[in-house]
Amino acid sequence: MRRRGSEDGIALPLTLIIMCLITSLTVAFLALTSTEPIIASNQMLNVQARAIAESGVERALWALSKGATSPGTLGTLTDPLPAPLPALYDGSTYVAMGVGGFIVTVAPGAASNERTITAVGYVPNNVNPIAIKKIQTTVTRVKFLDPPCAVCAGGEQPPLTNTEIQVGGSASITASLANGAEYCAGVNPTAAAYSQGSINTNGHPSITGPVGGSDTAPNQPTSNFSNFLFSDSDILTLKSLAKANGTYYQGDQHWSSPPPNGIIFVDTPSGNALTNSSPNSDLITVDVHGNWGAGWNGWIVVAGSIHVSGNVTMNGLLYAQNDVTLHGSGGGSITGAVISTNRVDTASTNVDTDDVGNAPISYNCPSVRNGGGTVPQNWFVKPGTYREVPGS
Repeated sequence: MRRRGSEDGIALPLTLIIMCLITSLTVAFLALTSTEPIIASNQMLNVQARAIAESGVERALWALSKGATSPGTLGTLTDPLPAPLPALYDGSTYVAMGVGGFIVTVAPGAASNERTITAVGYVPNNVNPIAIKKIQTTVTRVKFLDPPCAVCAGGEQPPLTNTEIQVGGSASITASLANGAEYCAGVNPTAAAYSQGSINTNGHPSITGPVGGSDTAPNQPTSNFSNFLFSDSDILTLKSLAKANGTYYQGDQHWSSPPPNGIIFVDTPSGNALTNSSPNSDLITVDVHGNWGAGWNGWIVVAGSIHVSGNVTMNGLLYAQNDVTLHGSGGGSITGAVISTNRVDTASTNVDTDDVGNAPISYNCPSVRNGGGTVPQNWFVKPGTYREVPGS
């Protein structure tokens, strides 16, 4: 006979109670996990739709870039955009691929060298989609300048200041095909020397303009310069490209041998934009000199002034946001264009050479556009514009 208060036999009911609790929890957890396959499937479908939309962006980028490097290639887009757009790029054509497909639209951007791409990815199709992802981005490429001159000065001069080009000695500036200049299709220069202010000469320089144009074009209005100057947005793009290529510099530079080919950007020490109120510490000069044994190809863009002297051979674009001074000698030359925007107006743009026929400056539109083959022609996503947006 069991004594009152004895705990004998209690293990069985406790075990049964615990088993009931465990069973209840198990059932509850199983109920929760029953939706996991659906959630995982939806996530996978969304990832697939996003990847397909990105494929639409890549297709549009290919069409723009291939259209620039190989015009006429089937399925490409020209610059400027054709009107009407081909069906593949006007948002009306569904492109099937793998587990789904996309539609893509390409439209003009805020600037001439920008396009807006909108791509929508669908899974499994655009008729009865389960997952939809929409991506919108701005794409850009390096702005190609078509200056109307071999030497151009002005366009950004401060109020109440004057831009001046001084051509002296036996300097040679030509924009004439007969003297070796090269034009782009549909682009003809206006003059050999082009200025927002005056153009003065001393000594016996040779300045030869194009047929139908003039040797010099002084006193040009500010509005005439906008098409061949870099905007602040363009400058930021050039900075990022130069940083990526390891050709970004800050402060004064002194180069006695050819710098790396390609896009070179020389910034103010502070990294701030150059203005007519910049402190003296931000007023810089790039000094290019020496007796080079090899030539250079590309663009040199300086948030300051450029001084070139000696026997140097340069092919492409020299672009200074302030002043340019050129003193060539020997067998050197500058082929392409020289642009001085005169933002600070500390001095005039000077062109001079030591000997007759030496160190000529020759207008060459293709060299300005591609930097002698070193400036990228492809389109790319503009930093900070790639985003996923709602809609279908």
